[in-house]
Amino acid sequence: MNLNKKNTRLVFGLSFLVFLAIIIWGKFILEDGDEMGFILLNFYAIMPIVSLISGIVLGMNDDPLKWIYPIVFGLLGIIIPPFIIVGGWDWIAIFFSLIPAIIGLVIGMSMQKTRLKRTV
Repeated sequence: MNLNKKNTRLVFGLSFLVFLAIIIWGKFILEDGDEMGFILLNFYAIMPIVSLISGIVLGMNDDPLKWIYPIVFGLLGIIIPPFIIVGGWDWIAIFFSLIPAIIGLVIGMSMQKTRLKRTV
């Protein structure tokens, strides 16, 4: 198996586990009164950071599956908030995962091009 495909599968798997942990925590473990801390920690910190770093790693790979990441996990970042908190959907949800994943891909692809230019 190609190293790029292994990296892609690893990034997708780790991102899925993080997002699954957020869903499980929010749906089954979250107690009344802890919603604000949960939202700030997960939707404004963990999800964007995971999406940005994953996007950078995927952007440096040549695997065409990297284009699926912003779609899948960007939509998860939009779908998860109303699933956990009733009335939790807002236009700002695109910044939880979609926009950071796209920015990460662009940064990763530019880093790959810079690295390729240095080797030539």
